[in-house]
Amino acid sequence: MSTLTGERHAPPGDDLQSREYVPSPTILWMCGLSILITLCLSFWTFFNMQVRLAIAEPSDWGHIFVVPLIAIWFILLKKDEITARPLSPSWAGLGFIALGILIFTIGSIGPKQLIHHLVRAGGVFWAVFGLLVLFTGWRGLRLMSFPLFYTFVFGVVITKRIMTPITNDLQDISARGAWFCLRIMGFDVDLAGNTLTLHQGVESFPLNVAEACSGMRMLVAFLALGTAMAYVGLSRSWQRILLVLLGIPVAIFVNVLRVMTLGLLARYDVDFVSGDFHTFVGLVWLIPAFLVFILLMWVVRKLVLEAPVEHSGTEESRSLRFTAPIIPRAIAAILVFFLGAVTLRAAVVQYGVFLEKKTVPMRASLDTVPPELGAWSQFGKEADYSDAIQESLGTNLFIDRNYLHEDESIVGMSVHVAYYTGAIDDVPHIPERCWYASGLNQMTDGEVYALEVGQGDWSAGTQVNGATGEPYVTREVAHPITGQVQMVNMPVGDIEIRVIVFENAKDPSIRTVGGYFFVANGRITPSSFGVRNLAFDWTEEYAYYCKVQFSASYKVEGSDDSYLDEYKNSVEEMTRELLPQLMRCLPDWSEIENSSTESTN
Repeated sequence: MSTLTGERHAPPGDDLQSREYVPSPTILWMCGLSILITLCLSFWTFFNMQVRLAIAEPSDWGHIFVVPLIAIWFILLKKDEITARPLSPSWAGLGFIALGILIFTIGSIGPKQLIHHLVRAGGVFWAVFGLLVLFTGWRGLRLMSFPLFYTFVFGVVITKRIMTPITNDLQDISARGAWFCLRIMGFDVDLAGNTLTLHQGVESFPLNVAEACSGMRMLVAFLALGTAMAYVGLSRSWQRILLVLLGIPVAIFVNVLRVMTLGLLARYDVDFVSGDFHTFVGLVWLIPAFLVFILLMWVVRKLVLEAPVEHSGTEESRSLRFTAPIIPRAIAAILVFFLGAVTLRAAVVQYGVFLEKKTVPMRASLDTVPPELGAWSQFGKEADYSDAIQESLGTNLFIDRNYLHEDESIVGMSVHVAYYTGAIDDVPHIPERCWYASGLNQMTDGEVYALEVGQGDWSAGTQVNGATGEPYVTREVAHPITGQVQMVNMPVGDIEIRVIVFENAKDPSIRTVGGYFFVANGRITPSSFGVRNLAFDWTEEYAYYCKVQFSASYKVEGSDDSYLDEYKNSVEEMTRELLPQLMRCLPDWSEIENSSTESTN
């Protein structure tokens, strides 16, 4: 019987299972590299997004570059056990590879509810699962299953849609825990939402527990570290699970102490709670946290009296051996991946799906929005956000201004406009969450009001919105600096605003009203959920959305709600002037649709 080049085997004998194929290192490297390249090319959109997000947000996802290396180390620890007997490849692995490609395709082209990065991650998982079965068989899969699960649990980016609710809960826990610890220590401290305020004499020192202080990063780091240490240092499954579970309260408690430390430092210098020093405090607290974790591991190990392991002698280092040739399996796997990639590409073209969203630059900076909006004039300077707040906000393209009316009896208004683009799955910041963190109590669920913005001078345009088939309406807008007049397309849809009323916890007679709407891909919506349907339409090649928020505070008596009428009138008056200027700055979606159609054709 002839053999494949680079592989040698023992005589078959009477027992077919005694046949051993020992590929040369060159064959192993060639097969492994070919499979790796094919895997990356077949699931390019998944790996590309992983790398992009890890580079864009290294503090949150930079660890995904290290996780595969740790998984490889786990496999090397099992080397002697893996090479102790020949591996028995199984053709059943091709079925799991095909299943992984199918799941990845569903996560890419739909149904719409299943188009998600984590669904595609599941497809990649099953494909790698199939590769292990195909080349190493069920014994090899059993020995390498933990590194596989470890990689996909800690090495996959979790989208904001899933992370945000968890982060919000951790923010609450960190703020309440720090408040409790400070009270026990005898400090005069108040907690309103997620804002701690330390009082010292007549001075007050506020500390906002932002998303960066939620402890999510520390929790993920501890779970990843605890799982690795449990796998290497403990022998029983229940011990490993116990140590990992103990890592959760340790991470949360240490983060509470970190927030408490920042609160104490804020009494001396507010710069201590931001910038590099803020990061340094977090790193300092990692040292005792790690020592506590080591202590917990020692305690868990001592729960069971381990018998000493006797070694018969030094084990001979063996090469990888197989009961069947691996080259035909490598060729078969590459063919399956190739067919899957071709099928996915054909489906993407057929359904017009874009797995990655391109960024859309604004036509003009938001800073060119005029400081005078009709009878409203900007008062004071724009808000200067810290790096932590900008990181939480998710963009540096924003304006945050205070406006006063020429009629001094009308309450002033704060206007916040923020621009986002290129995101594939985002969660807009809205008052329902952000203002609660500032200590305001939400009184209403939110009511949608139609805005009368004087559309009499708007005229029907010749362009049609591709998603709805509705024609754009246009309006002349003068540039506030150059005075040049241009025609701009106004957003398609009913102009409505979602309004929520909040109560000041320290002064119940103060009502803070927040209202917002979004302009996304040339359309307008008052719903943060509606943004997903507009800006994240999978048939659109580009994506952007802009949040416009108005807020004002009113002094009320009893159940009087007449302030809502004043708020609505003020918003209508400002929107009448603001919206055309805003559309002058935002991308012209009709041009983007036309250019996208031409490139597709």
